[in-house]
Amino acid sequence: MIKRKFLYLAIGAIFISGCQSTTETEAEPTATNPAQEYANYIRDSKPPAGPLHEVREGVIDPVQAVIYASQAGENGYSGTFGMQVRNLGAYPTYVYLNSELNYRDQLNVSVRMDMEVVRYLRRTYGNEWLNEIVGKQIEVEGEAKREVIWFRCNDERTSSYYYQTHIHVTRPEQFKIL
Repeated sequence: MIKRKFLYLAIGAIFISGCQSTTETEAEPTATNPAQEYANYIRDSKPPAGPLHEVREGVIDPVQAVIYASQAGENGYSGTFGMQVRNLGAYPTYVYLNSELNYRDQLNVSVRMDMEVVRYLRRTYGNEWLNEIVGKQIEVEGEAKREVIWFRCNDERTSSYYYQTHIHVTRPEQFKIL
């Protein structure tokens, strides 16, 4: 619940911070606004990861996907999602294509691909497609769902967790490189 409030606050801060204006008479307020100070702190705490994801009309970008999946809860949100791949992770059973450099970023969308799909796409796009995918635009049809990710210590689950937004690709026709 706290993570959801933080996500909404952070997204709201991004929009609000760009929309406020002051006149010369309002330049020195008599009282400070803690919400605005926090919004400024979030805005200025780290540089943006890069340009926003540019998607076609009718395609859902990563920020929208995170919000819609959060609102949909356990049901997830179905649609066509577009993003620039900024990072990837390969494991024995899955490959993850991430919309942000840091996969733990709250605005990251992870496309989780089964290895059968990865092998099929290797035949379609060539042997090196996975090495060349970072920086390219993709579109994925599927369902964006919030997944709970538990922190582990000494191979044991701790009480700490965070959320990621995943789109699970189980069929090659769900995936397209633009």
